[in-house]
Amino acid sequence: MAIKSLVIHRITRWQDDQPAELKLRDELLTVTADYESLLTQEKKLFNGKPGKKYGRFSDDIGESPFSSWLTEALDEKMSFLSFSQKVTETFKQHLDEQSITLDGYLMFVLDSRADGDVFYLLFLETASGMELSGSLELETVDYLNTSKLDMAARIELSDWKSDTPTEDYFVLAISRSAAKTGEIFSKTLGYQNSIDTEKETETLLETLEKYTNKVDSKDATQYRKKAYDFCVEQQQIGEPVQIEQLSTYLDENEPQRFASFAREEKAINSETEFRPDNRKLKHLVRFAGKGNGMSLSFSSDLIQSSVHYNPSNDTLTITEIPKSLKAQLAKFIDKEGD
Repeated sequence: MAIKSLVIHRITRWQDDQPAELKLRDELLTVTADYESLLTQEKKLFNGKPGKKYGRFSDDIGESPFSSWLTEALDEKMSFLSFSQKVTETFKQHLDEQSITLDGYLMFVLDSRADGDVFYLLFLETASGMELSGSLELETVDYLNTSKLDMAARIELSDWKSDTPTEDYFVLAISRSAAKTGEIFSKTLGYQNSIDTEKETETLLETLEKYTNKVDSKDATQYRKKAYDFCVEQQQIGEPVQIEQLSTYLDENEPQRFASFAREEKAINSETEFRPDNRKLKHLVRFAGKGNGMSLSFSSDLIQSSVHYNPSNDTLTITEIPKSLKAQLAKFIDKEGD
């Protein structure tokens, strides 16, 4: 793995009634171990982000020429630097049309991997901190916030440029807190959604639920936990969940058992790949809900052990109450008694 091309530009807009300001580099960066380390951290953040969208480029190149510019850069008909400048300027133009403020850096990366090159566009932000200067005086400093990634895109170039492009070569990660800016980011790149991850996850969860209903309750809990762990692990390395692999992971003694069940149910083809939504995946191992002034969340393996639900009278009985909650309740009751 190595970075083939790298450049970073800055975009700032302090007031939403003023145009954004750009600070564009006039040459590519020299790749060092520090940049490689930065990319590794950002990729880890990217892979672990929930709610990623999977799709492809829009066919309307006139609306967004990003894909044609990227093609020219890959074919060396346009320099990677010029390509990055054009994209940054387009992002600024779209930004100026909206009432949004921001300050950050657009990091353009062409990354070489053993299984093919990958393009990343990452929006980096800064955070403020304090340090002691050489004269031991307190100073405020800005530094890159490598624990936050609100906007990012990954394009699997070999999947895009193959004779039969996949439907998920373009991966987009937008945090909820950056929804409005994310729309501009998506528009700039010409992203088009082609996979409904929430629907796919629901299909997977329904199939797993039917499967675990046919086994012992203890085994069912273990299967759900293993399915969750496998899906999360695949997400963290940026890979889809393949039903055959999941089936093997669930039961090494009968590796085809779940895959065969899925085929029989005609819910999932055993060759199907899934891009599960992490937020929905949690339903495999946790029950959660809020409303009427309450918020509850507990592990699914507590059902009918320390958490008992009676559907006939719609009551939930909890034993083995957490110590911190018990202390709060006891303190409140004592105060009420006084």
